[in-house]
Amino acid sequence: MLIALLIAAVAGHAQVPDSEKRQNLDKCMSGLSGCDLSQLTPTELNAVADAARKRNFSKCMSGSSTCDPTRLSKKEAATVRAEYERQNVEKCVNGSPSCDPLSLPQQELAHVRSLIHERNLERCMNGAAACDPTTLSAKEQADVRAAAKRRNVENCLSGLPGCSPLDLSSADAAAVQAARHKRNLQNCTSGLAACDPLELTATDLSAVSEALHRRNVDNCTSGLITCDPTLLNGPEAAAVAAAARQRRGGR
Repeated sequence: MLIALLIAAVAGHAQVPDSEKRQNLDKCMSGLSGCDLSQLTPTELNAVADAARKRNFSKCMSGSSTCDPTRLSKKEAATVRAEYERQNVEKCVNGSPSCDPLSLPQQELAHVRSLIHERNLERCMNGAAACDPTTLSAKEQADVRAAAKRRNVENCLSGLPGCSPLDLSSADAAAVQAARHKRNLQNCTSGLAACDPLELTATDLSAVSEALHRRNVDNCTSGLITCDPTLLNGPEAAAVAAAARQRRGGR
């Protein structure tokens, strides 16, 4: 009876077209769900099994969740373990949240801790929200406070919203006030909307008025719609009229 079944299986295998056999073998070699192992020869079965082992080894090396560690040889398992440790050290060094510090080799632990401390110190020096000040030494905390003070002075001098005027020293506050006055004068002289005329001195007002007059003359000379001819004096009006004639071709 058994012999008859084997003969029937062989006969059935022989009846399958070669093109279908090749397609089935390709599926089996690739681990696809459409693979029919009953159509494979013993040699093909060995090749498929070898391909499956290699595919599983590759998954394990890449840390895939579909890795089956029970199918690894001792040598493959050791290689996978070494690769996992290498990748874990790299993750910890780069500050990845998937770092597993408990799996770090003893010789790497001190190095990783040092790098983590340096990264945290850098965040604190830059005023980042992720800074953990509790891990800093007394000297590092003093350096962080000094950096924060310098950053605040720079923000105030530049008129940035991160400025905290209450944290300025008397000398810094005076420098910030001078920078603010200079910035406002430039805005007013340039005719910008950010100008605050109430902060201008009598000398400033004179300079702003002169700049406004020059700008109006330039606008009129160029024929711009922002020209106000009522602000021109005699010689300026004559020059503007000559420029207008020249634009019309000398007529």
